[in-house]
Amino acid sequence: MDEHLQELLQQEDQKRADAEIRRTYALSQKSQGMAIFLSILLAFGAYVYTRRWKALMIFLGWCLFIGVLFSDEEGEVSLPGLFLASTWAAVDNCSAIQRAREDIERLRSGQNPDVNRQT
Repeated sequence: MDEHLQELLQQEDQKRADAEIRRTYALSQKSQGMAIFLSILLAFGAYVYTRRWKALMIFLGWCLFIGVLFSDEEGEVSLPGLFLASTWAAVDNCSAIQRAREDIERLRSGQNPDVNRQT
């Protein structure tokens, strides 16, 4: 029974690892130029394009905070706040795409993708 449970746990771990590799590969195939264009057009558009939902929620939380800091007396967000949000979205998504490309390249060369990764 214990061996069977170990085997099931290993299979589940392998499924999770495979799903993570598929997500990383899909992200590595995204265009950095498109991410920049979408972040300029609509700041959170780049997150939708890259399908990074957790990062989108963090981004929206920070935008709420930044919006309070950079809002004018009528409560409207000023131009510096919008520029900051667009820039942040572009840099964050482009760096995520680049990290995914590096991870896929490490996998292709037979290295562990988590080695030398800076968080």
